[in-house]
Amino acid sequence: MRKIKDLFLNVITYVSSSFGCLVLIILLLFVFKNGIRLLDWSLITSDYHQKTYQVNITDTKNYHLGDYSDPQLDGVYYSSVWGIGLQDDIDRNNEKIVTIRYLAPLSPFATIAKLEVGYQISKMTMADEMGNNLLALAKNGAEPMVADLDEAKIITDIIATSGGGGIRGSLLTTLYLIVLTLVIALPLGICAAIYLHEFAKQNQFTHIIRTMIDITTGIPSIIFGLVGAIVFIPMMNKTIQSSGGSIASGALTLTIILLPTIIKTTEESLKAIPNSYRMASLALGASKSQTTFKVILPNAVFGILTATLLSIGRIIGESAALIYAVGTAIKDSVAINEKSTSLAVHIWSLMGGENPNYELSCAISIIILLIVGLVSLGVKLISRTINKTEVK
Repeated sequence: MRKIKDLFLNVITYVSSSFGCLVLIILLLFVFKNGIRLLDWSLITSDYHQKTYQVNITDTKNYHLGDYSDPQLDGVYYSSVWGIGLQDDIDRNNEKIVTIRYLAPLSPFATIAKLEVGYQISKMTMADEMGNNLLALAKNGAEPMVADLDEAKIITDIIATSGGGGIRGSLLTTLYLIVLTLVIALPLGICAAIYLHEFAKQNQFTHIIRTMIDITTGIPSIIFGLVGAIVFIPMMNKTIQSSGGSIASGALTLTIILLPTIIKTTEESLKAIPNSYRMASLALGASKSQTTFKVILPNAVFGILTATLLSIGRIIGESAALIYAVGTAIKDSVAINEKSTSLAVHIWSLMGGENPNYELSCAISIIILLIVGLVSLGVKLISRTINKTEVK
């Protein structure tokens, strides 16, 4: 009977573990399958908002039409009259666009309009030899646009765009939040842990403090977001002259979210240091403070690094609190006294509209996973360099 019971428990354990691994694998496959297409260096370095150019080509004396040789590019519709090759494409926001894939050196689009390969043409208003107006829109595709170009003699209006869909601003915002939050939270959390474990008397008062820290760990982050909106946003508005949510108010909100984790992790690392270290240091004449900061704390560095890693992961993945404390405005120019979005909130913004952008959201998710992985690897490498001071 006991063997049957043990077998049953083992089966449940294996099935549960396998199910959890299967869910994780499916999630990763979904994210990479949908996001890998957009994952390139330009995604990280380019702005989210497009730059718009509005030009015209009406001075017929300054350009020549016709006789431009076709470069014979696959999937490109070419106008030999204007020397431009256009291609149907889809941007990072899953919208149909027409992209310039080729420009002849003497094409009016290059010499007069100053457009470049890679720009997207949204709209062109043209006129043919008889003066009839022609309207070409990107939503109709590249082929009809080229057909209208072949008939046109002048172009009265061109609306073109470049860039767009990048996450440079959100990535910078995330880095700002990580740095500002850790600068505030780590000293407070580490000092609180040192006081509670090394200096405070173990009585009912400290027991209540630890209980409150544990309770705070379980509070939903959206509650902290409300605290940030009610307390930190007005505070920052008066202090740094911000208007509404800002990166600074978001960092303060994340600080109170991370403090319980930092305190508990650091205190556990302090508990792992044998009391013999303390006794030996005190016996040699060192004071309590000298023992704490020169003997105990160096041996607890790995635990502090663990707390830092957990904090960075929480900052990168936090969204609910930042929606209230920072805002959801996707910005390209980032300042600590202005609204902006972190990478996680950027995903929330992309998925919150009527047409969710799964591909770009998955691409950002891959970047978040890579950052967390690199941070984990960095902590592992750092931990190896401090093995001489780590307690065995």
